[in-house]
Amino acid sequence: MIHADPSLQSAVVYDGLPISSGGAHRLGRTSVHDAFSAWQGFLDSCTVVDGTAYYFHLPHTPELEPARQAVRRIRKAFPAQDHRFPVPPDRIHEALDLLRDLEPLPTNPWGMAPIWLTANADFTLKTPSGDIWPNQGATGFETPGGVRLGSSWTNLHIEARRSMGLRLSIPEATDNDLATLIPWLQAHLPFRLSPRHWTRWTLTKTGHGYRGRRLTL
Repeated sequence: MIHADPSLQSAVVYDGLPISSGGAHRLGRTSVHDAFSAWQGFLDSCTVVDGTAYYFHLPHTPELEPARQAVRRIRKAFPAQDHRFPVPPDRIHEALDLLRDLEPLPTNPWGMAPIWLTANADFTLKTPSGDIWPNQGATGFETPGGVRLGSSWTNLHIEARRSMGLRLSIPEATDNDLATLIPWLQAHLPFRLSPRHWTRWTLTKTGHGYRGRRLTL
């Protein structure tokens, strides 16, 4: 059962992007290293990182198998655990160099590549002045889009295309707060925030859940 946290009256959530809208923001034509630098730059400027994970993986790609030589190179550098090839944080630039050396990656008729390098980060959001945004911390309530109120995270997928996912949960944010916060975030992101994917979740009168209202920004 999903529970509300009565101490959190409301939170504004950005879901960028839901699966129906592609799952992540495309970063356009950018190099492996530049894509990672842009992602890391956002984290350095706007967040305190709580934890990261990096790994290669070989997703099922219709009509295309990864080249055996490429898989051997990945497996040798980063031994497999289950279905992933974990990359220690202090070797992420080695992994980026390896993926760059494997380019151009082959793609199937739908533009999908069989080799991905993924970076994940959970983070605490800062304010534009550099302080920690108050009242953050995961609650027991999860939105239909998979955002747990009070917690935020981002991921970066580097394959034949580059894309960045972003899930923000901003506790007790007013419209005036957003008028300052969103332009500041936008200045540090390598993609344009969508005005259509913001929702304010407000504690119901019973205190047992939250009701969402789509924001127009």
